[in-house]
Amino acid sequence: MTRTNAKYSWFSIPIEVSKIPAKAEFVAVSCHIDFSTVLTERGIVDERTLKLYCIEPDGTEVEQPVQFSPDVQKRHPGRHLSPGTPETVSWGSDWSVNETPPDLKVSGTLTWIAQGRPNGICKYKLLFGVPHDGIFVQVPFLPNNLRHFDAEGCATPVEQFPHMQIRPQWPLDGVVHILRDAEILTSYHIGPKEGAESAARRPYFYPVNGPDGISLTELGKPHDPTGSHGHHYSLWIAHANVDGADFWSEGGGIVCHERFELMEDGPVFARLVQKAHWIAQDDRKLNETRQLTFYATPESFRLIDVELELSPGGSEPIELGKTPFGFLAARVAQSMTVFDGGGEIVNSEGQRNEQGAHWQSAEWIDQSGPVATGKWGGIALFDYPDNPDHPTGWHCRNDGWAGASFNLSRAWTIEPDHPLRLRYRVHLHRHNASDGRVAFRYAEYACKPEITLAECTPQNGQ
Repeated sequence: MTRTNAKYSWFSIPIEVSKIPAKAEFVAVSCHIDFSTVLTERGIVDERTLKLYCIEPDGTEVEQPVQFSPDVQKRHPGRHLSPGTPETVSWGSDWSVNETPPDLKVSGTLTWIAQGRPNGICKYKLLFGVPHDGIFVQVPFLPNNLRHFDAEGCATPVEQFPHMQIRPQWPLDGVVHILRDAEILTSYHIGPKEGAESAARRPYFYPVNGPDGISLTELGKPHDPTGSHGHHYSLWIAHANVDGADFWSEGGGIVCHERFELMEDGPVFARLVQKAHWIAQDDRKLNETRQLTFYATPESFRLIDVELELSPGGSEPIELGKTPFGFLAARVAQSMTVFDGGGEIVNSEGQRNEQGAHWQSAEWIDQSGPVATGKWGGIALFDYPDNPDHPTGWHCRNDGWAGASFNLSRAWTIEPDHPLRLRYRVHLHRHNASDGRVAFRYAEYACKPEITLAECTPQNGQ
C-alpha cells in the first residue's frame, strides 16, 4: 500500500497472549493501550498506521487484522455548537503535529483474533508511526479522535478494509443493517420509541443469515393461525416478570429505543451500543445498555455477542421474578424444527430435544435442521461463564424455539447501584451441533486470555 508523503518515526511493542486453548482458531482478545505512556519521545500516534504481526514459531511475521477503538477525546472548548446540535457533535479542530494540546492523547482498545499454540503463548508485534509533519484534525463526531494529514493535505490511508459495517437506514425507519463484506449478516430492528406508535414491542434481529446466506430464524410459530406466538421475534431479548410486569407477551410492556451511543465499523468487528428503557403502563421499570458485536469470522460460521447491562428505572430495586421466559431467545426457521424438519435440539450436556433438554441447565443450547435441499444449519446460544447462576437453565420446544431462562430457579433483585450484567454469544453454523463444532466454539468463547505488553522500542527500516 502506498502511504502519504508524511515522515514518520516508527515504533514497535512486543505482545504476548497466554491461556488460549492449544487448538483454538478464533479467540477475540482485547487490551487497552495509551500511546502517550509508551512512547520514548513526545509525539502523537497516527492510529491509521497500526499494524499487527503474528510471530510464528519459525520467526516468520504474518500480518493480521487489528482494530483500534479510540477512547473519547476531549472536545475543543473553543468550538461552539449551533442551537439544537447534539452535544456529541463538535466542529473539527486542527493543529500542526508539534502544536497539539497536551491533553489530547491517543488511547483506546486494540482487538484482534488469536489462535492457539502448543505452548499456550501467542507472540505478536504491534507497529505504529509518529508523524513529523502535517496536521492532526479532530473529527466532529464521537469519539472525537485525531486524523493525520500530510503536508499536501492527504489523509493517512486505511490499513485494512472494514469487513464488518453498520448501515442505518435514514430517515431512520427502525432498521440497522449489519454487513459482512457487503452481504447482510442480519438486520437489527431497533424497537419502538417511547410515546410513538409501533407494531413492534421490542428490538429484534431479522433475518439472521447463516454461513449459506439463508436466514436461520423466523417470526412467530409455525401452524399458528391465531398468532398466539407473535411475540416470538426471531432472535430477541425479553423477560416475563420484571417487578411483576410482563415484557414477554405481545400485551405486556414495551422495550423502547432511546438512542445509539456507538456505531463502529472495522476489519475485526462491527459494534452497536444501544440505550433502551423497559416501560410498562407508563412506569419505567428498567434502563438498559445493550452492546452488540458482530465478528468478521471465517466463511464457515458467524458470531454475534450480546452484552446487557440492566439497572432500575427509578430509585428503588427491581425484582426479576421466577420465570422460564427471559432473556435471550431464538425462534428457528420452520424447516429446522424437530417436528417439521426432523431437526434437533441438543445442549452441552448431550441432552436432546424437548424431552431431554427442556428446563435443564447447560453452558449452551443448539437448534439445527435443514435450511435448503442438501443443506443443514444451526443456531447455538452460549451462556458466558461469569454470568450469575451459570450455567443457565434453558426453555426449549420441539416446534422450534429455545431461550436462556435466567430466572428459572429463583428471583433476582437488581439494586440501583449494582446493575445486572449478562453476556451471551450467538453462533450461526453449518451442519448439526457436532459437525458444526459448537462445543469447540464455546471453549473459545469461555477462555480468558491474558495479555502482556512489553517495552516500546524504535523500529528502523520502515
